[in-house]
Amino acid sequence: MTNDNFNIAITNVKEAWKYPELFENVSRSERVLSGAVGGYLLFKGITSLFSHPVMGLTGAAIGAGLLYRGLTGYCPVKDIAAQEKLESEELIITDSNLLEDLA
Repeated sequence: MTNDNFNIAITNVKEAWKYPELFENVSRSERVLSGAVGGYLLFKGITSLFSHPVMGLTGAAIGAGLLYRGLTGYCPVKDIAAQEKLESEELIITDSNLLEDLA
């Protein structure tokens, strides 16, 4: 991760704390749980990095994602799922000749 990416992540966290109504799509209880579990997984992943490298990297990556979700209150996966749900509900039927074709 370069310095630019790190600075962008820090700026996103600061903006989310300043203007929570613009970025939040996670409830308060989910934020607390994500932050606690994310911090634990990040710690365990970093400490087990040399004994089990693959498990350590996986745990650290998942922990960092959960910690970011807990700090900002924004979950990109939840946002994409909500957009998919909205798109599937916007079905407009313009032609109803299906019954005539079947007869």
